[in-house]
Amino acid sequence: MNVTSTFSVAGRCSSTGSLGAIVTSSSPAVGARCLSVKGKSGVILSQNVTDPRLASVGYSALEQGYDAKGAIRSMTNATPFPEYRQLAVVDGKGKSDVFTGEQALGVHGEYCSDNVVSIGNLLSDATIPEAMGEHFIDNGNLSLPERLISAIEVGFMMGGELDQEHSIGLIVYTYDNFPYVDLRIDYSDDPLRDLKQLWEIYGPQAEDYRVRALEPERAPSYNVKGDE
Repeated sequence: MNVTSTFSVAGRCSSTGSLGAIVTSSSPAVGARCLSVKGKSGVILSQNVTDPRLASVGYSALEQGYDAKGAIRSMTNATPFPEYRQLAVVDGKGKSDVFTGEQALGVHGEYCSDNVVSIGNLLSDATIPEAMGEHFIDNGNLSLPERLISAIEVGFMMGGELDQEHSIGLIVYTYDNFPYVDLRIDYSDDPLRDLKQLWEIYGPQAEDYRVRALEPERAPSYNVKGDE
């Protein structure tokens, strides 16, 4: 089993219905294991002693009409080791729920409210998930990617994990069945700094890539050699 000391935020934009999440860990490539978003169905976080397979169980429940609480129940029922899991869901309507098993690592915490959920383990401060969640709620003027980055930055500023964070992942879905944003820093001594720099490059181009997929005849120039 894969142990990940991790903290994360998942959220929904109430005005657009966009869904997304951000996760960071001292382990490498956390975005590949602990975070998933599926179209308009919802967001699922799977942490602590991670079993990525549980996400498909959760999405199956959501697509059958269950809400976030039902998806959490389906996932905990599906694993023979629920005591090791830390799970969170925001569904397509903004309902949220969270589960932390009794074998959660170290100092751990959770927070859920309308349109947001945040969880963490092996934390320097048990109140980090609450602070990140409330920051997400208070910054509805930002775009969803910026809200998520800003919210997890609160966790970093409060001390984050007991160990040094090395990876981070950000995924956001807007109106389509493919991600609007899917950015990862798989290993770095300063993953938040590197993700913010990557977002500064990618963010202004995100809508262009969406247009290229859906309406290539009006796609903006690539501004590369040979694109004339």
